[in-house]
Amino acid sequence: MYRLKLHLMPPEGWMNDPNGMCYYKGKYHVFFQYAPSGPMGVERYWGHYTSDNLTHWKYEGIAVKSDTPWDRDGAYSGCGFTDDGRLEIYYTGNVMEPGDYDYTHAGRGANVITAVSANGYETGPKKLLLTNADYPDYYTNHVRDPQVWKKNNDYYMILGGRKNNDTGAIITYKSQDKIHWEWTGDIVSKGPFGYMWECPGTFTLDGHTVLAFCPQGTKRGDTAFQNKYHSGYVILDDREPENLAGTIDEQSFREWDYGFDFYAPQTMQAPDGRRLIMGWAGVPGMEEEYNNAPTIEEGWQHSMTLMRELTLDNGIIRQYPVKEFDTLRFEEHRLTDSVTVISNDIWDCEISANEGTPFLIELNSQVRMQWNAGAFELSFLTDCAGGRTTRWVKIDSVNHIRIIKDVSMFEIYLNHGVAVMTSRYFEHCGATVLKVCGVAGGTYWKLRPMDMEGTDIE
Repeated sequence: MYRLKLHLMPPEGWMNDPNGMCYYKGKYHVFFQYAPSGPMGVERYWGHYTSDNLTHWKYEGIAVKSDTPWDRDGAYSGCGFTDDGRLEIYYTGNVMEPGDYDYTHAGRGANVITAVSANGYETGPKKLLLTNADYPDYYTNHVRDPQVWKKNNDYYMILGGRKNNDTGAIITYKSQDKIHWEWTGDIVSKGPFGYMWECPGTFTLDGHTVLAFCPQGTKRGDTAFQNKYHSGYVILDDREPENLAGTIDEQSFREWDYGFDFYAPQTMQAPDGRRLIMGWAGVPGMEEEYNNAPTIEEGWQHSMTLMRELTLDNGIIRQYPVKEFDTLRFEEHRLTDSVTVISNDIWDCEISANEGTPFLIELNSQVRMQWNAGAFELSFLTDCAGGRTTRWVKIDSVNHIRIIKDVSMFEIYLNHGVAVMTSRYFEHCGATVLKVCGVAGGTYWKLRPMDMEGTDIE
């Protein structure tokens, strides 16, 4: 009833972080954290999707299992890296020693492991690269999520970490052979900014160096950092990706998504040069506040976001659905009345607003979206979203709103992606009653489902 038609999701069981995203031998590859045994996510493997065109996806099965002494308690997150015609994956192997440990300062092994694929599907033997003994001694056992890249004849790696003084940081390494890695310094913040930084990634966008990561333990706010854990980026115009060590200004950190369900994104470069991003449509540690009970009852939990293209605009990175997504549209309709009934359970809507003028959008009298006095509000008015309530984003004015509605999820794009909000939504009917007030006009399209081979999605 709640299975998605526009978003990558697990065939069964649990899904979280996207992993190893890359374009290799004519295919987009999206690996992901996967626990096929059930919706609560006990084990951690890598599942695998591929696509030719970002709208037709094929589930390729489990790509990485936790089947060595180095990763016996989970094949955690990592990256995909193409070099010399091969796809190389790097990930964290998690080991939990039996005994009375806190598993932060003792009892946990955090191993960097690599494996190589010559075809993008099967991988060769795993190789152990780094262990706890290879990290600076002022780090706890929480070190994970490698990203690797090449510049000229050298290789670089970053790892998210938690220091012994409970501050987050990123460890940087350099290598000439991808086997022996030399520590080159840390990335730290000027002031307090959480106790752990995970899922780090770096890339260039229009000549600017971007560092993305997920700080855990930052202070929650009313219009920013509203979830328990967060993900975002800083732009580092004072350094190159291969020379990241140093101090960053945490005040320049900008969140990727202001909704209820977004975390641990990865980016990749498309063959035409576009920088693409996809995140996990979920947030760890939020179970006491809200949940996905309707999908858990169906035996699965979580999904990915839509694939989005990144563009840089005046110091802000915009996110917007990739152009390929528009090929799913059919039956264009104008929003001519204040109330419109959309019969499809998946649809795409673009609404124009007048600069500086308040507006209101409602879905089924259950969801309210409104802008007024410099802030956009997303609120659930009934118990239709597993306990999700209200999220805000500060934005001076709104002139364009795009809403993409999947069966049990929607994504909101303000001003062509200047701000984005992603949320689960468990409505009990296929149709949507869309009410708009105070807008200049709009258009909606019914959508065809994405093709998903190897799952039970039709």
